[in-house]
Amino acid sequence: MVNITRSVRPDQPSVLDETEAPGDLDGGAVRMPCDGVVSAGLAVPLGILDRMPRHRLRSRRSGWAILVALCALLVAGCTGTPDTPTGPDQQIAAFTGAWERLQTDEAAALTSDAAGASLLLDNVTRNLAPDTLTITPGPISRTSADTATTTVTFSWVLPHAGTWTYPATWTWRNTGGGGWLLDWSPTVIHPKLGERQTIATKISSAPQGAMVDRNNQQLVTPVRVYSVVLLPGQVPDVAATAAALAPLLAPFDPGITADGIVAGAAEATAEATAASSPAASSPAASSPAASSPSASTRSGSATVAVDPASIQYTVINLREDDYKKVKPQLDAIPGLSFPSEVRNLGPTKDFAKALLAEVNDATRQRLAGTDGWKVITVDATGGALESLQDVPAVPGQRVVLTLDSVIQQAAEASLTKFGQPAVLLAMQASTGEILAVAQNAAANAQGMPALTGQYPPGSTFKVVTATAALERDLIAPGREVDCPGSTVIEGREIHNAHNFALGTVDSTLAFARSCNTTFANLASQMPADALTTAAKDYGIGLDFVVDGITTLTGKVPNAASVVQRAENGFGQGTTLITPFSAVLLAATAANGTMPTPALIRGTTTTSDAPAPARAAPIQQAIQQYMAAVVDEGTGTGLQGFGDVHAKTGTAEFTADDGTIHAHAWTVGYRGDLAFAALIVGGEDSAFTNQVVEAFLGAVPAS
Repeated sequence: MVNITRSVRPDQPSVLDETEAPGDLDGGAVRMPCDGVVSAGLAVPLGILDRMPRHRLRSRRSGWAILVALCALLVAGCTGTPDTPTGPDQQIAAFTGAWERLQTDEAAALTSDAAGASLLLDNVTRNLAPDTLTITPGPISRTSADTATTTVTFSWVLPHAGTWTYPATWTWRNTGGGGWLLDWSPTVIHPKLGERQTIATKISSAPQGAMVDRNNQQLVTPVRVYSVVLLPGQVPDVAATAAALAPLLAPFDPGITADGIVAGAAEATAEATAASSPAASSPAASSPAASSPSASTRSGSATVAVDPASIQYTVINLREDDYKKVKPQLDAIPGLSFPSEVRNLGPTKDFAKALLAEVNDATRQRLAGTDGWKVITVDATGGALESLQDVPAVPGQRVVLTLDSVIQQAAEASLTKFGQPAVLLAMQASTGEILAVAQNAAANAQGMPALTGQYPPGSTFKVVTATAALERDLIAPGREVDCPGSTVIEGREIHNAHNFALGTVDSTLAFARSCNTTFANLASQMPADALTTAAKDYGIGLDFVVDGITTLTGKVPNAASVVQRAENGFGQGTTLITPFSAVLLAATAANGTMPTPALIRGTTTTSDAPAPARAAPIQQAIQQYMAAVVDEGTGTGLQGFGDVHAKTGTAEFTADDGTIHAHAWTVGYRGDLAFAALIVGGEDSAFTNQVVEAFLGAVPAS
């Protein structure tokens, strides 16, 4: 048995004909670029099939192949005794081998009707266009001295379909001087194939699955999107075209300007020119401003000069409803094209934009389902007769996200007024289900900082430090601690914000007012791994595998020195967290034990360490500390939004120009709703408090 992988010739069709033929079964596309079929050596026209262009599926037959076939016939005719001729073993092997190699003429020569067999073998093989064809003969049965039968098993690996397997029985006859020949009829190909018939495939598209939120609100639907593409080589004045275009498109994207369009067109032209330059060693990388892939052609070191008319610059992509609003004005501007495609998009342009892009990639196969396919017999008019194989389509799955659309939109609305990258995450504290992952436009431009951006935590890390200190009985609510305006620990001077000092106070107030000096002193008294271990209890430093998204949680390395421990104690040392781990910290504080985060229901999240249970007194102390932040500390603006517990943080960092700036953080929970807000370079947690105030004000307390 020979199993040969088929290489599709350029003239072979590789996609399905999406037209319906008379007498067709039930929708779909019939793969059938048919030639005429010959019966009993006489060419018989096949109606509409006979009028189609004929592209014969033949490969140039090499001399050695013909010689092998002739030798097989000679050997068969010259061996054995006159009474008991040898069987057709060699002819069967030659026939199956030729057909598996798609050498239909060579196979047909071993039949009783070479002309008819050649046409039908070629026609069926072309229609099915297999990736591979395997024919496995079974035992040979001699029904007489000059007649033999064998049952073979076909296995067609069909593109866009699957594997089609079935048996067929062949009869071979010894013709004397001509040796053994296959008794030809259409049933050689399939037992149910009749005269003046051929075989084709039909593909039926799988129904698209649905992506919904926790309340069964559809999050992603197919939407037609139009690209507004400028063809700079087809307009006499790019600047004038840009000036006409920018006012039409700016309402959809305020970042679009006439100067920006001119610059983008120039960049596209430069990239296309560079790609076609003989000096270029490889095609230029594509980008949103890249030229058309057909702009240049490369074969070895040869290049084809770029056609200026083919250069394209995509100015914007518009949903169909938005496109229709400006279509008349766009049509009046020369040098534009408007290609379109259907994409799976959220309910609004910016709804969970970066998140859904990532989730769509992860769930594409689940949503798409699996196309169905049929193998059918087809008559001379192109009408479908009988189904030989029917594999129904498998609909796409229903993907249920843990998101809450109302909470997501409230989170997004709370970020709109900030120009710096800003994010807000919400989580159900008791389950770890992610309720919202919101980013403003500046954050979206960076990818997914809400899930993977790593930043110093500032004073939000005092939740971890307080936990480690509580476990060692260094502090407790009601127990006094010192909160000087500054302190020196092994030569490192540490200050409170604006050098405020409280003196000796209840540790609850020191936490609420965010005394750096207090928590630096506490951390300096603990082992090198104390904060590392406590941080992992909150999910910081763990590695989660969450279906649908990629997450990071930051890191808290063991402190090699007392100074390092002190700096880590108030979140200004080597500690890093992410907004994702910050909301997990808040959820753990509310729940007592770290919940397992999840985004897609019915999936399992794994992590590299389990969450240990925390003693009830420690959980209650942390909750008491976080309540005091709202009652009398740095989060008093959150009063009036229910029973809110919080911790704020301002984390200093050195910018590229050497200046000192700060990230702003607010984390906390209200009931079972945990939240974490970050403004990158926000300077003061007063601004993240504003984000949380707007968010909680828009989300009813449960």
